[in-house]
Amino acid sequence: MSMPELDKEAIEFLTRFFGGTASALEQFFAEWWWTNHPEARNQFPFTRPEQHLPFWSNIIIGGISVAEALLGLGIEEDPMKLLERVDYKVKEQMKEFAKGLRKFGEGGILYSAPMLTKTTIVHNVPTPVAAPIGQVRTEQLLAGRVIKL
Repeated sequence: MSMPELDKEAIEFLTRFFGGTASALEQFFAEWWWTNHPEARNQFPFTRPEQHLPFWSNIIIGGISVAEALLGLGIEEDPMKLLERVDYKVKEQMKEFAKGLRKFGEGGILYSAPMLTKTTIVHNVPTPVAAPIGQVRTEQLLAGRVIKL
């Protein structure tokens, strides 16, 4: 690999990394708001579309990342036909911007898709009922153990 290829890969990695970081910050802000503003609880976006799914706020954060990736992909692929009168250099710059937007959205998806999956699984796995001290219930011996990483 030549040096420019390494620089290009590093830039692509950082773009995805910052996309994931932006989604994580959006998630952090939503959870902070939910925690510090009790009046916001049970109000949109802090409601669930169905009792087994995560909050709308989590779904919206994932949707923002998907929208960024699809918008970048759409600009990168075809709308160059709309810019037939524009200089070639401007088209190339727009294509690079679209590629960056797509990679930024992909980074957000790499954060939000596992986050949504984890939230859904954790919310739907029943917790075992505690047995009195010194006793082990048969259900606890048979049930698997879920450890949050």
